[in-house]
Amino acid sequence: MAKFSQGDIAASLIPRDQWRPFPRAKAEWERTVPEATRQLLLAEAEQYLNKPFAALPASLILEYQRSGNRTAYEDVSFAKREQLFALVLGETLEQKGRFLPDIVNGIWSTCEESYWGIPAHLYMQRAGAGMPDVQDPSVDIFAVEASTLLALTDYFLGEKLDSISPLLRKRIYHEVDRRILTPMESSSAGYWYMQKGSKAAPVNNWNPWVVSCWMASLLLVEPDQQRRVRELQHAMLTLDNYLNWLGEDGAIDEGPSYWSGAIGRLFDALNVLESASGGKLQIYDQPLVQMAESYIYKVHIAGNYFINTADASPTINQDGLLLYRIGRSVNDTTMRQFGSWAYHYLNKAERNPVQKDFSKTRRLWNLLAIRDCAAEKGESAEPAEVWLPGIQLMASRTPEGLFVASHGGHNAESHNHNDVGDVVLYAGGEPVVIDVGFGTYTAKTFSKERYTLWYNNSAYHNLPVINGFAQEAGAHYEAREVAYRKSAKVSSLEMDIAAAYPAEAGILAWKRNVSLDKSSNKLIINDQYNIQEVTKPLTQTFMTVCNAQIDQPGRVTFEIPNQKPVTLHYDPAFWQLTKEQMPTDAPDEKRLADNWGHRPVWRILLTARNRKKSGTIRYIFQQ
Repeated sequence: MAKFSQGDIAASLIPRDQWRPFPRAKAEWERTVPEATRQLLLAEAEQYLNKPFAALPASLILEYQRSGNRTAYEDVSFAKREQLFALVLGETLEQKGRFLPDIVNGIWSTCEESYWGIPAHLYMQRAGAGMPDVQDPSVDIFAVEASTLLALTDYFLGEKLDSISPLLRKRIYHEVDRRILTPMESSSAGYWYMQKGSKAAPVNNWNPWVVSCWMASLLLVEPDQQRRVRELQHAMLTLDNYLNWLGEDGAIDEGPSYWSGAIGRLFDALNVLESASGGKLQIYDQPLVQMAESYIYKVHIAGNYFINTADASPTINQDGLLLYRIGRSVNDTTMRQFGSWAYHYLNKAERNPVQKDFSKTRRLWNLLAIRDCAAEKGESAEPAEVWLPGIQLMASRTPEGLFVASHGGHNAESHNHNDVGDVVLYAGGEPVVIDVGFGTYTAKTFSKERYTLWYNNSAYHNLPVINGFAQEAGAHYEAREVAYRKSAKVSSLEMDIAAAYPAEAGILAWKRNVSLDKSSNKLIINDQYNIQEVTKPLTQTFMTVCNAQIDQPGRVTFEIPNQKPVTLHYDPAFWQLTKEQMPTDAPDEKRLADNWGHRPVWRILLTARNRKKSGTIRYIFQQ
């Protein structure tokens, strides 16, 4: 972004009163959006006719502090935003005025809120967490969403709002400027998510999320062209902090669930720039941008399964329209076809083909792409081999359908799980050995108690517990001597994971080799270890949602629907094996249950019978 000078931006930026990012006239909508989609959107708007906008009382704000429950407040707040957006879309599509009274109520209700973000993010204000300080409006990812929503409301319905009261648009500008534009202008560098990253403090999805909404809000409501130019450059240079943090492979360490809110948000920002400059301010041809977009299909397993490192669900209904548009913008045929495939096959259960993402500009641009995307049949992207050195992640699959992924990395990644050296295995597109994924966010999720949540802890990943010690969190708890190799017959990832454990574990070396033998359709895990002293029995975990038969010593049989089972071969002389069902009924575990379709989640636990200080352990999975 730094390649664009302020002069370049000034010469390219379309004045506010001439910028038309989305249709305004009814006839334009009819030309660009299918009739069936328009009728669905109108039906959604109609359900909100004469429905009051919910209040966000102090008791609801304080609920997070009292119980750690995030969703009580968020459900109400997010529903309010959706209610107003549906009404605005309905009015701009129909243009009859019947939604306007409710829209005015929604504008006023939103402007009257003390805080547009969520209570879990109030720690950023100077007064700290608790009640919002209206004199110190802190900027989080949901505050900028509210800002963009009001800015779009002004864009679509400005003249109609003026006919009701000229104070409506003045109020919108006042609140957007007070809560977002001025804080970003004066103190953006003070926000952790806007700074240059480091291994200990990585830049994450908040940067492109906030920047994309900041850009849209600024360009939609700010009348001063000089400020629009100056602050757009400010936002672009801030976005560079995120782009410069990405490795050359464009991979993100937050996992595929956050890709939409990270790289997807990057493209939201790039879409704003392209549209507001008539295509003059765009970087779609940059190799880093093209690599970043390809990450999502590189971590695709099959169907709606993705490699779910960090805080990620194993199943994700990716936004096919977004993927399609990105592929078209960067001229990536694989991505474009993957997007069309996802639209037809992953999003087919959606009554409305446009997913209800937080990003309102994305949803609008998606509407304009439906006809083109629907016209292509698309094709699933299932790469045979993947190596992403920036996050040390490998994936490989056999012609017979075994799929394996493993990664090194470190334990200070964004939305981190302590899982250096973890392995997942799928067969015929079905899960066998799994990363359980992430739970429902509560106050504990992002606190010092994060790793007391079992699904964030290495003891419940496919890893050993050594002398009673699981892995620790921190940038220096990492994989070392990482080497990825591939040939026609074997793909492997080798690493020493000893440094991922605390020094008290007494590990001199723990060299894990994860190999997929494509000629024999086998996954082989070799752990070569050397420990100073064995004080507690070694254990090894394998997590699964399969019905696993453990009756026969030396074998675990994973039953898979409509397929041959997968068998784990282990040394019964070395290991004693047990199986336990994991809990998924606590409030923070709700998402875990949803992740796996409410199937039981099992922990296969191998416990060493002897206390050898060194040796080689082998696990063989075969179908």
